[in-house]
Amino acid sequence: MSRRLQENIVAAVILFILLGVIYLSWGYGPRARMVPIPVAAFGVIMMVIQIIWQNLRPAEELHVDLLEVLAKREKAPASMPKEKRPGEKRAAGRGPSWRAEAIAYGMVVLFTVMIYLAGPIPAIFVFTGGYFLLSRHYTWGRALVYTAIFTAVIYLLFAVALDVQLYHGLLEPIFSQS
Repeated sequence: MSRRLQENIVAAVILFILLGVIYLSWGYGPRARMVPIPVAAFGVIMMVIQIIWQNLRPAEELHVDLLEVLAKREKAPASMPKEKRPGEKRAAGRGPSWRAEAIAYGMVVLFTVMIYLAGPIPAIFVFTGGYFLLSRHYTWGRALVYTAIFTAVIYLLFAVALDVQLYHGLLEPIFSQS
């Protein structure tokens, strides 16, 4: 079975799942279907674009080494010995360290506490901006712009478009007295 056929099968399965979500969501009440239908419709649009894109490109361009993309490392020639390949560590066969897992869990706990204390919108703004800056993905200016845009999109989606009453946080009475 060719790689292109495999990718088309996976894309078709995902497309049918998304179409099934849309079909089943029509049986929900008007407010209950306000989230699954737009999300699934967006997924259907993206999946159709993906199917068209992957079938119009040459098969050689479809091969992506995800580890190479995520690690942002150069592709090492196959003839180079493993221990001399750039970006590879000798810890083959070992899972992620306990420190990396503790940091990941700590980030989830920190974000949850921030939502509990300040509400989702300020927590999203502070957490996203902090992540961009501490991870050095972007400069200060870009991090602020991307953070503001992301927070605005989340607010417009949930508070305005879906009319969801957002939690104001435990600290809300302190800030509302001013």
